[in-house]
Amino acid sequence: MAIVRKSDNVIQITINGGDGNPITITDMLDLEVLVYQFPKSIIQRWKLSDSEITIVNDAGGVVSVNFDRANSKLLNFKNNACKMEVIGLFTDTDFADNIRREVATDIDLSTILDSPTAYEI
Repeated sequence: MAIVRKSDNVIQITINGGDGNPITITDMLDLEVLVYQFPKSIIQRWKLSDSEITIVNDAGGVVSVNFDRANSKLLNFKNNACKMEVIGLFTDTDFADNIRREVATDIDLSTILDSPTAYEI
């Protein structure tokens, strides 16, 4: 899938655990997904607790997010890859505040394309 600038895009993500098996989404304390091109420049962020992430298949660990055109137009398609980060929060008494935070980062999201109609009014 290619991300098209100045266009609405639906991104579907499968959340797997360290054993490679899907994580049941409703078993998580929270889930956060973000898209960025530079480490300090987040393009768009979604949180499950804010109802910004749609559960597609709970037991299969599949969710989707809507990457909207207002944010996709910020992508610099010529110079930098589009990356995604997924943060899972889990209840775990062995961690501070009983919350374990797992992060998967530097995920290549896709090729960014510039649509021929992207510059039309």
